[in-house]
Amino acid sequence: MHKTSTLLFMAIGTALGAQTITTTGSFTFSPELLTIEAGTDITVTVGPGHTMTEVDEAVWNSNGTTPNGGFNFSSGNHVLSLPTPGTYYYVCQPHGSMGMKGRIIVETNTSVTENTDNGIFQLFPNPANTDITVTLDGSPGMVLRLLDMQGREVLQHRLVGNDRIGIAHLSKGNYTALLQNASGASVARRQLTITR
Repeated sequence: MHKTSTLLFMAIGTALGAQTITTTGSFTFSPELLTIEAGTDITVTVGPGHTMTEVDEAVWNSNGTTPNGGFNFSSGNHVLSLPTPGTYYYVCQPHGSMGMKGRIIVETNTSVTENTDNGIFQLFPNPANTDITVTLDGSPGMVLRLLDMQGREVLQHRLVGNDRIGIAHLSKGNYTALLQNASGASVARRQLTITR
């Protein structure tokens, strides 16, 4: 029964377009090459003692570890969203010289965008300054996660339905507000701009 449930969960995740990258015990990323459409969420799981650090192609080719200022994840769980098509190169800084590296190829999203969230949450004001209000029409247990432009989580808040959330501690700029259900699946997203 447990095996059947696991296989069903994996099949549902694949059907919904879920993408993951994890570190392995053999000093590799799995998968080492991932191809996605622009804007697809990638769940990144980095094990203790590892990083997932974006580098330039030349650094990647030479098994170097110098970051280029892009995403840089330490151990833990993260969500990465890459809206711009292209190839993204990354390494584990402590183990890049050993060849612990990977690539993400982001392709142009050619599908027709549909509003599939049916307005289950609203976020305002936008642009925002010190606070945002999130209204929710949907299942209990929803979580709002704010991601910066590098895909790093900067805020997480469990929603109750009509929430006022302080954002004064965040830098001005553009963020992605990601709504996840109780099982951790992404159900909606909004872009948020913070101004001062």
